[in-house]
This record gives sequence, structure tokens and C-alpha cells, in this order.
Amino acid sequence: MRGLHGFAIWGNRKAFEIAGITAETEAPIAGEIRKDANGNPTGILINNATDLLESAVPSPTHGQRIEHLLAGLNAMAKDGYVAVHEAGVTSEFMEALETLEAERKLPIRFYAMLNSRDEQLLRRWLERGPKTDPEGMLVVRSVKAHYDGALGSRGARLLDDYSDTPGHRGVSGGDYGFNQDIVAEMMKAGFQVGIHAIGDAGNRETLDFIESVLKEFPAARDGRHRIEHAQVIHPDDLDRFAKLNVIASMEPPHAVEDKPWAEARIGAERIKGAYAWRSLRQSGARLTFNSDLSGSDHSIFYGLHAAITRRDKNRQPPEGWYPEQNMTPEEAIRAYTSWSAFSAFLENETGVIEPGRWADITVMDIDPFVLGETDPGKILEGKIIMTIVNGEIIYRREL
Repeated sequence: MRGLHGFAIWGNRKAFEIAGITAETEAPIAGEIRKDANGNPTGILINNATDLLESAVPSPTHGQRIEHLLAGLNAMAKDGYVAVHEAGVTSEFMEALETLEAERKLPIRFYAMLNSRDEQLLRRWLERGPKTDPEGMLVVRSVKAHYDGALGSRGARLLDDYSDTPGHRGVSGGDYGFNQDIVAEMMKAGFQVGIHAIGDAGNRETLDFIESVLKEFPAARDGRHRIEHAQVIHPDDLDRFAKLNVIASMEPPHAVEDKPWAEARIGAERIKGAYAWRSLRQSGARLTFNSDLSGSDHSIFYGLHAAITRRDKNRQPPEGWYPEQNMTPEEAIRAYTSWSAFSAFLENETGVIEPGRWADITVMDIDPFVLGETDPGKILEGKIIMTIVNGEIIYRREL
């Protein structure tokens, strides 16, 4: 069983036996094997230790990966998505994607972000260069890297101790982070980089890395590099996003899902710089919104509601959680459409409906612009009527 954001997993006794995980097994760098009072594994693995169990799971075949991809992409089409940005594509899944594109079977557009931990994959694409054909359904011009862990599992790297765990500041570096040399090579070769950073130290040090590459190779400034999550930011670092042309790629659902415990992790002062969409906007930074699927429910209605109200699915709290960070209805919709198109270098092809653009259209039974101003709670009741990609109806709701 995998934790909500993938930084913790649980396995039963049989799974641990198959994986060879015992009381004597040492946790890898930036990983933790939770143990009971007698020193025996409890079944919970944190951060890098999750690989100990996941590596024992048999890999799917090429045909199974194709089936999995088609099932997932068709489900996204049913839920109104005309395109996805997939962060962390491996060699095996890239082969499946290229097969589907060659056979013209991709139902929606796919923006692939190569997994930085798959060095052989990065080397192959360094030789090929970015794949940016606007007529194709598959774009490959980005790299996904991880800098720190998640806030919930206390893996996010902080500048100061966790408020609820004195002496602990999260994980990064060593075998946990990414190979900065090869990621820098990818940036210099014209690839965008999207780096997972959650904590205020994680975000600062990620910005430091991007800045160091830009100083050495100024042309990489046009790479529209992204920080995925940008969840907790020190006030001194807010302006750096705009200065470095870094996009904050964020998830409105995370704010309303994390609110029961997030302030306990980082305290009343640091929480003011967390999930800080409005503060980033005011600093001049560009944003794009996503669901972090499978980290959160990917319903566009849920995402819009969270962005506009800072309330959960039960419409709590009534006035929103730190509502000063709310987005307007127009900002929320743009963050899932035209701003996302910009983050994929496709702002001239998609993101808005007008002559000359791709005929990629989502039809829903509500008007979020109106409801966002009058009764935002009703956005949660919205339904997808139709999804159109490249002028073709790929999903139509049965009435």
C-alpha cells in the first residue's frame, strides 16, 4: 500500500520476506525502516527505503504497460482532460508511449518529463534532443528530478527544525537527490527541468542549483524551468522565482488536504509561506496548477474549488484556510489551462479557444466563472459532458 504522495509504503510480512527486509536490513541514505520496540520492521518504509520493497515487485510487460497507459489516459479523457504532464517517465514507459504514438493510439496529448534517476534514458535523449513536433501527440522536452521528500512524512527539507520533531530537518542530498551534473547537461541541451521541492530549504537550494546553471549557461534561462510543488517558501526566496524565470507548479488540493496537520509540522509563522499561490502571483512568478495524480483527486472541479475557496470537499472551513492566498475564478481556470500550456511551450497552440488553435475542448455542465463568484461550493457538483481532442470527440457523457 502506497501513501498518498508516494513517500511512504506499507507491506505485510510476506512482502517483506520476499523483499528480504529483516531486522538487520540497513536503511539506505535518506530512507527509514520503521521498527517496533524490539527492533523488528513494522511494515512501514519511508522515503528512499520504499525502493527496498518496490524493487521486489515484478515489472509489467511491454504489453501491460501499454494497457495501463491506455486505461489511465482514457480515464483522464472521461474526466475532461485533453492533455497530461507526466512527471518521471522511465525508459520502459517511454517505449510504450512511443509505440502508442507510432500507432496513433494516444487518446489525449502527452507531455513527458523524463525520470532523472534513469540516467541511460537521459543519455539517449541528450543525443536525440527535445521532441517538440507540434503536430504530434507526444512531446518530450522536460526532465523530472527530486530534491527532497514530502511534508507529511517529514521528508521535506527545512531551514529550521520541524516544529513537531525537534532536531529533524528532512532529507536531501546523497542518494536521495538527483545527479546535478547530468540534469545541468539536459538544461544546456534545451530541456526543461521540473524539480520536486517541498520545504523552504528544498526550494531555496533548488533555486540555487537552477541559478548556478543559468550563470554558466545563460541561454538555459529560456527553459521555463519548474519547481514542482513549491510548497513552503521562505519570504526571502519569493522574488527569485520571477527573477530566474522559474514556474511554480502547484496543487490546490494539497492545501486543503494537508491543512489538518501542516501547521503542526512547520508552525504558525512558516505556514504563511506555504501553499502561497497569491504571494507568488504578487511576486511576479508564473504558476501552473495540477493534481499531482495519484497524490490527490484529479477532478478539475475539486481543483478549481480548492483554488478559489481554500476549502475541502466538505466546504470546510467556511471562510477558507488562510483565504488571503485564494485565487480568483479566472486565475484558477487559467492556471489549469493557458498557464499550463505556457509551461509546456504550447501557449500559441492551445490553452484558449480561438481560431487557429488546436481544437482541444472540455465541455462541462457548469460555468465556473459564474459559480466561482456566486456559489463556489456548487463547482464540486460539476460534471464533464464532452472531451474533444484535435477536433475529435473522444468522450461523450451518456445522458
